[in-house]
Amino acid sequence: MVPAIAAVAVTGTAPGAARTRVEPARTVTVTLREYAIVMPAKLRPGKTTFVLRNSGRFPHNFTALYGPVRFHSPDVAPGQTVSLTSVLVPGAYIVGCTVLNGGHLARGMFALFTIGSRAHGSAVWRYP
Repeated sequence: MVPAIAAVAVTGTAPGAARTRVEPARTVTVTLREYAIVMPAKLRPGKTTFVLRNSGRFPHNFTALYGPVRFHSPDVAPGQTVSLTSVLVPGAYIVGCTVLNGGHLARGMFALFTIGSRAHGSAVWRYP
């Protein structure tokens, strides 16, 4: 009986209480290079790990410039890979590289992605 009590104390779940299932993070591969961000245009909501691979010759980063959730990676050195995890919600996002005070962004290093959809003229985003 003592191990069962210890298990309840460790997990924090009382008998009869609802258990929440923790979803693993989805992985999205993002390629950073001069002057482009290559990634899927549609993603799913929830915990998401962006795997950022810099295949370029200069450092790059991955910054949410617009969208309901903001995030920012450290600079990724050429040939290196960095992971960034965020919890995404439905909406439209613009991500870009802000290296050189936006110099890479000015050269077109940005991408758009959406999660869910919205009816024409509506401000509300929904995910099925």
